[in-house]
Amino acid sequence: MHINRRKFLKDFSLAGAATLSMPFILANPISTIKRNVLVLGGTNFLGPAIVNSLVAEGHNVTLFNRGITNPNLFPKLSKIRGDRENGLHGYRNLTKEKEMWDVVIDVWPQNPNFVKNALTILKDRAKHFVFVSSIAVYANYETIGLDENTATRKGDTFEEGNYNLNKVLCEKAVAEAFPNRFTIVRPGAIVGDRDSGPFGRYLLNRIKNRKEILAPDSNDPVQFIDAQDIGNFIAQCLEKNLGGYFNLVGPASTMGYKDLLIKAKKALKSDVKVLWIDPKFLVEEAKLEPFMEVPFWIPVASDPEPGFYQISNKRAIDHGLVFTDYDKTVKTSYLSFEKKRFIEEEGYDVVFGISEDRENDIIARWKLKKK
Repeated sequence: MHINRRKFLKDFSLAGAATLSMPFILANPISTIKRNVLVLGGTNFLGPAIVNSLVAEGHNVTLFNRGITNPNLFPKLSKIRGDRENGLHGYRNLTKEKEMWDVVIDVWPQNPNFVKNALTILKDRAKHFVFVSSIAVYANYETIGLDENTATRKGDTFEEGNYNLNKVLCEKAVAEAFPNRFTIVRPGAIVGDRDSGPFGRYLLNRIKNRKEILAPDSNDPVQFIDAQDIGNFIAQCLEKNLGGYFNLVGPASTMGYKDLLIKAKKALKSDVKVLWIDPKFLVEEAKLEPFMEVPFWIPVASDPEPGFYQISNKRAIDHGLVFTDYDKTVKTSYLSFEKKRFIEEEGYDVVFGISEDRENDIIARWKLKKK
């Protein structure tokens, strides 16, 4: 189960000693209020949330991307075209520009070679580098309350398909190229506007549009974060000249799986009947796989890595992370699904949930068992 959940994070050297992973004020704080910001990417899922926050704060934002994904977004912003998959040559239009950047924000890569190329081009032309990483960097999730000082995966060489290790190598490259001048955020599951994952398209869709659904009668902890909260936190880091590593997971206080469904049903004003089923029946008799076939549910009591949905967000909260009200996140996520405001990735092969027919069959078996 833990291998599959790490794949999920995709659709979402060690960090060093604890003293090196503490938050810090940039070595040369940026004095201007209006920053000159270059965003690498910026038009798919998380990118627009970050760009919206920067624009709202009055920063001067330029986007560097291929101009293929949502090309009509942000028509008033400056754009530089390039393709990072073409190596250093892909930055030729950027190298023609002699502009210096207060901040560069790298939203997308899981390939450290892409990150290293960007750093080669920009390390002498930027004061501060922000990288969006992932909680996938941690070596394991056996401990509850993992924080930013927790050891990350070991390894020095890029491995095709090894998302966890490759994100570690990305982080390491950024920290080496911008010593004391970087901010690295580590989100968990990201939901909200433009999310193509299972929160809106499967979980909320079922709640809104089915008459009856099954759910484990369990309130095991869940964690997720609204994309806009990540954007707002990054904007705050710029304002405060704040560097270091930050776990970006929510909600602010503990939420269980049962809470997640009940509150979502209320937010969507749904009349769906939720049939709460014994988790043991679902796993042992119905052969449902937690997390993959029941998205966001991990039965902690039988999980070898119970810390996966119990990661510490204290540092980020202490430095200004604020969470969108869950009801609003639910409504935004569902509307995004309904309006198809997301991009279906080509080759997307991680399928969450179960078919309606299989769900109805399990419900019938449960009702028969309870007679």
